[in-house]
Amino acid sequence: MDLRGATWMVRSLGESVSMVNVMENGDVFAGGWDGHLIRWDEEGNVLWTAQTGNRISAIAVSEQAVVVTSGLHLVALDPGTGEQRWKVALEGSADDVRWWNNDLLAVSSVYDIEHNDFIESALWKFDVDGKCLWVERMDERPWSVLELGDTCYAGLGRPRCGWLTLSEDPPFEHHLPPTSYPVMSGASGQEYLLFGQTDGSVVNEKSAVLSTESGAVEHLSMLSQGFAASTDEGHLTVRSDDGTLRWESKGDPITAQHRGLIADGTNLFWAARASEHTGQLSIHDSSDGSILASTSLSRVRSISSTETRTAVGCDDGEVLVWDSTLLARRLNQESTPNDEPVSDRKAALQARLLALRQSK
Repeated sequence: MDLRGATWMVRSLGESVSMVNVMENGDVFAGGWDGHLIRWDEEGNVLWTAQTGNRISAIAVSEQAVVVTSGLHLVALDPGTGEQRWKVALEGSADDVRWWNNDLLAVSSVYDIEHNDFIESALWKFDVDGKCLWVERMDERPWSVLELGDTCYAGLGRPRCGWLTLSEDPPFEHHLPPTSYPVMSGASGQEYLLFGQTDGSVVNEKSAVLSTESGAVEHLSMLSQGFAASTDEGHLTVRSDDGTLRWESKGDPITAQHRGLIADGTNLFWAARASEHTGQLSIHDSSDGSILASTSLSRVRSISSTETRTAVGCDDGEVLVWDSTLLARRLNQESTPNDEPVSDRKAALQARLLALRQSK
């Protein structure tokens, strides 16, 4: 099945998409490489737009404020109107931001072109009004910041590697796993979290190695049961909680992956691959890896999901959203062919409704 034909809505950001975030109520945020941010409601209507000035790489949403990383800055916006409340410059690029115990935790890094590496990074804590509560500077870049319960963890690159357990104030406890390699990725669930390392190791917060992949682990996703890991060469593996292999898939490098919506009781896994010129988005049955639908797209940069909606952002500015009910209906139509032809009138009406959704 062509996955594009089953979209709930298609919108355009007007610039290359760097980040999407779909909320539990169906609202969708999309941020771009030039700093444009749009919020759509669950019906696809524009609630507001904002211009933050530079590439948006992360977003933290609450009833108090919508906070994004924008180039060198953190920018806080009013959730209802998109009006800017405050703006704070970090040291180097602003890489990540999240709400943590009603405050904001941010990551910044400084990249040295001559050394071709990050030379300094920092963890920052701000209150809701943008006041800096503390900053912890370090030589390592925190590649992945994760939450498990009330605790935050920061996976580190060279030279220390391993991860930090964050407390209310620095200094922070440092942990080193059995394989002392840089952390590249991470994912957190309700019961445990995972870090992916450059040597292929996937380790949990207790320093147990759950699997060893065929290359550096660029992406990790928690599933309803187990986890998915993909390497820098496009080798995707899905494993049980203890690391036992359930299924695998090989192909072009993966640009984004995510545990997707639930369609008619089936847990879906979304994987976007890209070659030099084309992109491909596929949905797998999480249980056995079978591909249920796919489509060709521009390179996918970001995927975000709830149990009922999945949003995808692409290089050409497209933002595509799928709804669980509509997608399940289309998948069932494909799997159960109907000998009775659809009337021309009904087909025309369906086409008009799809075009209307995509033009909003």
